[in-house]
Amino acid sequence: MRITYLGHSGFLAETKEHYLLFDYYTGKLPVFSSEKKLTVFVSHSHQDHYNKEIFALQYESRITYVLSKDIRRKQAEELAGGQELLFVKAHETYRTEDGGITIGTLRSTDVGVAFVVTVTENGEKYNFYHAGDLNLWKWEGETKAHNNNMEANFRREMERIKGQHFDAAFVPLDPRQEQFAFGGMDIFLKTAKAEVVFPMHFWKKPEIIRRYRNARPDVKNIVMLDKEGATFEI
Repeated sequence: MRITYLGHSGFLAETKEHYLLFDYYTGKLPVFSSEKKLTVFVSHSHQDHYNKEIFALQYESRITYVLSKDIRRKQAEELAGGQELLFVKAHETYRTEDGGITIGTLRSTDVGVAFVVTVTENGEKYNFYHAGDLNLWKWEGETKAHNNNMEANFRREMERIKGQHFDAAFVPLDPRQEQFAFGGMDIFLKTAKAEVVFPMHFWKKPEIIRRYRNARPDVKNIVMLDKEGATFEI
């Protein structure tokens, strides 16, 4: 399995038979082989997660788009030009038309959904978690009541993946949160299991990843992302 970091919250996961493109909005995409199935995921409509250029990807075969329901349906249908569109909402399970991908959804603590994705091919399964903007969004300057409510909502969603195992997880680590920046990652790591965890949503400030790894020396599965376009073999 290969993971390519495209920028911000955008990643491309590649298995033997599938490409999974998550929350692409910037960065250089590779040339896709038509021998693999391409599925594009968009967790919500924010500009830093949704780029309409996804509907103009250079790919010879049929593309499946998995879009959060807050994305404008009519516009997406016009841009997709007959490709498979699957609009999703929180706390549901979906399957692509060919049955090769199962998608579970969580409710974001901001907008849209998080994705729990299982790819099945030749008897093997690959499990992915992409948080979108599901995170423990505590902020300095917010009221205690607001931050407590945010934590309750976040923990409630995390309980839905308690004990699950992921081959790769993509989880926010946002330096703008200052003293609260590590909270969401900490809770995720205590709730689920992941072979590798790719921090995201760090606004071109990868030093937050170094800070986290230094502060949590016992955590060995956090990937350092210094360069957009970096590829990792797992």
